[in-house]
Amino acid sequence: MNSSRLFRRVRSRLTALWHDQSGETSVLSLVLICTIIAIGATVGLTAYRDQVVQELGDLSEAIESLDQSFTAGPYGTFTDTGPFPPDDGIGFVP
Repeated sequence: MNSSRLFRRVRSRLTALWHDQSGETSVLSLVLICTIIAIGATVGLTAYRDQVVQELGDLSEAIESLDQSFTAGPYGTFTDTGPFPPDDGIGFVP
């Protein structure tokens, strides 16, 4: 088969496919599908936004509650008071 005959055959099949209307959809159905997709995307992005804001709020509370109760001493040493007051020799009384 020569190339011009093959080209004409492919061209005729593409033309027939282009003019075929058996799978045609109406514009109204496409508009409805696009509307449903837009509404779904809006709801999904709103829920995503709310969860991101909530997670950032939780992160800020966690950072705010960090305990940095240590003091820097001379020459790089430090003392940590810890969760309990320093022992004054009397003993720990709850």
